[in-house]
Amino acid sequence: MFNGSKSHKDERIKRAQEWIELHHGSHISIDEIAETVGLGARTFKRRFKEATGETPIGYLQQVRVEKVKTLLETTITSFSEIIWQAGYEDVSSFRRLFKREAGCTMEQYRRRFSYSVPTEISLALAEPA
Repeated sequence: MFNGSKSHKDERIKRAQEWIELHHGSHISIDEIAETVGLGARTFKRRFKEATGETPIGYLQQVRVEKVKTLLETTITSFSEIIWQAGYEDVSSFRRLFKREAGCTMEQYRRRFSYSVPTEISLALAEPA
């Protein structure tokens, strides 16, 4: 499970982490994040890596993967829609990223961890035999 640790002392990087977590569903550029926290892009990348142990892009990807995991667990929304909500436009690219990070496909993850039952299944279970 990705934690997104903010136990470091760099306040600008903490602000960047929070900004990424709030805007992960949008198109985000590293330059935009750096500008938002008042740093140049190179300085931002270096300080982010020093503070978090992660690159800004790696952090953003982890935030998006965690968002997708939550949606897979709690909704029956289609995989494509979930991927778009997480901020990716390239479905196949995200599926590869998800498998690499989660160790299984999105389908396998949903089967293992979902606690959301599709409406048609719940209705069928509720009908008397």
